[in-house]
Amino acid sequence: MVFANKAYGVATPTDRFAQSIKKRPVLYFGLPFLFTIVAGSFALSELTTAKYDVQDSRTKSMSKEEGLKLSAKRKKLDLQEEYWRLQAQDIDDNWEIKRVGSEAAPGVTTSPKFAKEASPSK
Repeated sequence: MVFANKAYGVATPTDRFAQSIKKRPVLYFGLPFLFTIVAGSFALSELTTAKYDVQDSRTKSMSKEEGLKLSAKRKKLDLQEEYWRLQAQDIDDNWEIKRVGSEAAPGVTTSPKFAKEASPSK
């Protein structure tokens, strides 16, 4: 196999291009970074739309017959009827406000001020 002879010290156009890129850190690091960010943004947007399309197809996969069955079973809601139905229910309105003794929960300490008020006076 024969290798091409390269003259020593002669720079090819690709060598000059590589040297100019390495001299400028923005070109060497910044452009690939920005390209990765932009490409990732487009890829993630495609994945997100695909995810929501699959969710929509799952929720909308009801046949027309199933939809007709649901609509036939439904009862039309009338607010006035619901109001009168709730009014007709037997609700006990004879109640009183009673104070419930406050007992400390297990493991909860009270301040001395409240402990004096809660303890029976002698």
